[in-house]
Amino acid sequence: MIVLVLFVVSLILRAGIAIHYGFAGLYGQDPFAYYQFAQDLRIALLQGEAIPPFFWSLGYPALLAGGFSLFGVSAFTAQAINLVLGAALTPLVYQLARQLGAGLIGGLIAALIMTICGQALQSSVVVMADIPALFWATLSAVLLTRSEQTRFTLFLSAITLAIAGVSRWIYLALIVPWAIWTLIGWQWRVKVPEIAIVAIGATLIFVPQLLYSQTNPYPALNHPWVEGWRIEHALQREFSNPDGTFQYEQINALYYARPVYDPYYLAPIFAPIGLLGLIRRDRRLAILLLWLLLPYLFLIGIPYQNIRFPLIVMPAVAIAVGIGADRLYGLAQSRRIVIPLLGLSLVLAIGMSLSAAQVGIDRFIRNQQRDQLTALWVRDQLPAGATLYTFGITLSIRYYHPAIEVIEIFYETPETLAARPSDEAYLLLNVYNIETQWDGRGPQIVYHWLRRERGLYEIARYGYYTLFEIER
Repeated sequence: MIVLVLFVVSLILRAGIAIHYGFAGLYGQDPFAYYQFAQDLRIALLQGEAIPPFFWSLGYPALLAGGFSLFGVSAFTAQAINLVLGAALTPLVYQLARQLGAGLIGGLIAALIMTICGQALQSSVVVMADIPALFWATLSAVLLTRSEQTRFTLFLSAITLAIAGVSRWIYLALIVPWAIWTLIGWQWRVKVPEIAIVAIGATLIFVPQLLYSQTNPYPALNHPWVEGWRIEHALQREFSNPDGTFQYEQINALYYARPVYDPYYLAPIFAPIGLLGLIRRDRRLAILLLWLLLPYLFLIGIPYQNIRFPLIVMPAVAIAVGIGADRLYGLAQSRRIVIPLLGLSLVLAIGMSLSAAQVGIDRFIRNQQRDQLTALWVRDQLPAGATLYTFGITLSIRYYHPAIEVIEIFYETPETLAARPSDEAYLLLNVYNIETQWDGRGPQIVYHWLRRERGLYEIARYGYYTLFEIER
């Protein structure tokens, strides 16, 4: 009953956010790319055709394609999948906390933290791979901690962790803590039948991806974040990578530690409680320590910062706090005056997390809706049959205005532009972004070439974007 209640409450909260904002989960470039490719993948599989190229792994698009086959192709179907999986994290974290030694109170606190985590809420309402990957990894951990009971549970744990890995590659970092947990349970003795079970389970998932990667022109494991990993990046906050030039406010080491101090992830009041939960001689805590450490070590070395990336460690953070709360409650039971203080601290922490979530989610969704309004505004500015060159908002405009020919300048060069006919065409850009993040790179080179060789006449501005007519 507790598990069901936790799921329902978490689902209502997440669905309520989507309904309140009227937000369908599609924004920017990445969600639209997932959404469109999932449709292409579904058609390719149904018709026995070759799968088209795609720059991410197949796990999440395959999940969406399956959902489209069952419930129809729509943004609602795609978002509903993430809403359900995001809500399912709450009872999964509760169960995992209990299996790792937390009592009823600790398990409920861990589940509560996972429920109201601002980044988890945000990722649950968007069409992105973060929540599905986290769901599969957490489910795998639940199965893993029960794997000593049956070999079939170990088999399922291997499969679900592999699905997490092909949904987002960073989840491959969890192979190490999972393996160490298993070896500890086996008292460091290798069991060949169990190893074979794990290998079979992982192979069932990884082989299709590996076969696809042989013909897919985009990088798989040789992603720029992997190839560009350097330990010295941990103390840097300025990076130049294939996505441009970035100057951040924090160094990587501090930025990617946000799940233990940023209220959008975790109220700072909880941080020392989580540390208390980890300081304990219990072999079951090894999986939490490594779950926290290994993704963090990878993230601080990449030449990029994204608030979504450290979400991978959030179940481990929540469970550590739950276990610590149990220990603190046990220590305080003999001192009655302390227990009300603990209760007050819990209320303050919840309030802090909810406030941060409300502000962060509101800002995020309104920013995405602004792009949607920009895409709708463009329709009223362009004559029929016009061609639009743009950057960053390309897939949004294609989604809302399929009749407009939209050209993404990221893939253009002065040579390709010179070869295109000089028919009636327009350019829509966030000029500030082009001149800063993309200084000296493709998009800026294309923008300057059009301005210099063709001529640009400014028509109007909307938000961050400027609409130009390209002179013939």
